[in-house]
Amino acid sequence: MKSTVNGIWRLVLPAVLTVCAGPVWAAPGDLKASFEGPCKYPSGLASDGKHLFVADWREAKIFEISRADGNVTRTWDAPTLKPHGLTYAQGKLYISDDHTGGVYALNLDTGVVENTFRAPASSATGLAFADGKLFILARGKIYKVFPDDGTILGYFDVPNRSCRCLAHDGKYLWVSDRIKDELYMVDPEDGKVLAILKAPGPYPAGITWLDDHLWNVDFQTRKVYQLVIKDEQMYSLSDTRRARVEYLWALNNYGPGQVTDLTLNIALPMELPNQKLLTDPAFSTLPSKVAHDRWDQACAVLNLGSVPSGTKATLTYSVEAEVSAIRYLIIPENTGTLEDIPAGIREKYTADSSRYRINSPYIQKTVKKIVGDEKNPYWIGRKIYDFIIDSLEYEMVGGWDIPEVVLKRGSGSCSEYTYSYVALCRAAGLPARYQGSIVVRGDDASIDKAFHRWAQIYLPNYGWVPVDANRGDAKSPADQGRGFGELSNRFLITTQGGGDSECVGWSYNSFAKYKATGYCNVDEDNFGFWEPLEPAEPPPTTTD
Repeated sequence: MKSTVNGIWRLVLPAVLTVCAGPVWAAPGDLKASFEGPCKYPSGLASDGKHLFVADWREAKIFEISRADGNVTRTWDAPTLKPHGLTYAQGKLYISDDHTGGVYALNLDTGVVENTFRAPASSATGLAFADGKLFILARGKIYKVFPDDGTILGYFDVPNRSCRCLAHDGKYLWVSDRIKDELYMVDPEDGKVLAILKAPGPYPAGITWLDDHLWNVDFQTRKVYQLVIKDEQMYSLSDTRRARVEYLWALNNYGPGQVTDLTLNIALPMELPNQKLLTDPAFSTLPSKVAHDRWDQACAVLNLGSVPSGTKATLTYSVEAEVSAIRYLIIPENTGTLEDIPAGIREKYTADSSRYRINSPYIQKTVKKIVGDEKNPYWIGRKIYDFIIDSLEYEMVGGWDIPEVVLKRGSGSCSEYTYSYVALCRAAGLPARYQGSIVVRGDDASIDKAFHRWAQIYLPNYGWVPVDANRGDAKSPADQGRGFGELSNRFLITTQGGGDSECVGWSYNSFAKYKATGYCNVDEDNFGFWEPLEPAEPPPTTTD
């Protein structure tokens, strides 16, 4: 008969959960304002610090509009037949043609083109200006050029092949993707994607920076959007999934001896900003107690006794939950210094352990080579992340070897990616830990046999931020960027720890201990089952 979490068990459970309040402030990517655009076929978008400028791709027009309401204040004929990229610089509006690759510097007061040159490639769809240099997006590359003649100073790949337009916020480039409907914050030196936002419309066609906000004109909706970038809320939530998740653990004793003193610890899922528990866990066998380890992980403890030869012991628990995708928008210069991290967190999560071995000569030499004199916590974490994804290839080799072995071998599982990352971060003085989970595999109703683990680092002003180097081990800059500061809605997070645990050891989800009389051929099974729930019904509307 199935036992549920009730009675005395309910009295202990609230001590297990850490309830996190939902977002209160505007999140990165939220709309601050929007209004109708001035034309039917908008492409480029630019600003002179006072007004917005929109290009009409089909009619070859340029519109100056009010940033308050979108009213048109001036209009020009474009100097080319298919205007797309726009940026304002040195008192002129630069316009690119996405067919010929021509770039034109238009004096808005006289309506005269004062300079023109060819972009490094045709299909020049994006322009941005910074530090006396012009950035041009054309044919899958972003070029840095002299604005007077187009001489190339450098270039790098776009985040994704379908990227179309550019903006510069005074520090970083922003790039739009018209297929994935995303906006990328990019390092203008090497093209690394530092943050990702969901675009407000289905076809982001032009972007610009004005009044500490990112602005976007959408080709399909024909609207202009003003987006929140910097606010008190450091992350955004999206794509909420409601599901019933069941975890099955089994120990099969094929004999001929007997398993005795079987104790099973089950890591209990917790409330997090991106994870809300709708029910208490319901167990097939009632746990005897809840234990907490040094990392504050709560575990249900079950004493399952003996398992005779030719039999098996099983345990299941289920929980209903809402899990959401979470994205942090991290501004590197806002992450302070390592000294800004609370002393308790810094001491606890930079400590060495048997699996990290951060004081080994190899780890010390490697981290010094990666980090150098870097002091910014974000860049310490990001440099180590880039090193891991450049150094490792995914391979489930059947064990969780120490970071030195994994890095020398050049391959590992998700746990080994995570251990290696955590060890290098701790060796650099950056607090790091890990999370483990049950995963949706493919369809909403699915079975998980492998599970997943990733790291977290502590950044001042942001708190604990997810870093999944295994996920970031990808080809495109955009997909590499997704592993740093982002989690999808595919995970029920069960485990959160810093290393060896009194409850789950170095494992996650569950951990079993037992003895045996005589020889026993023992095999453990672990599975996660996902069953979608209907979306929550909206509250009823009332009328007077």
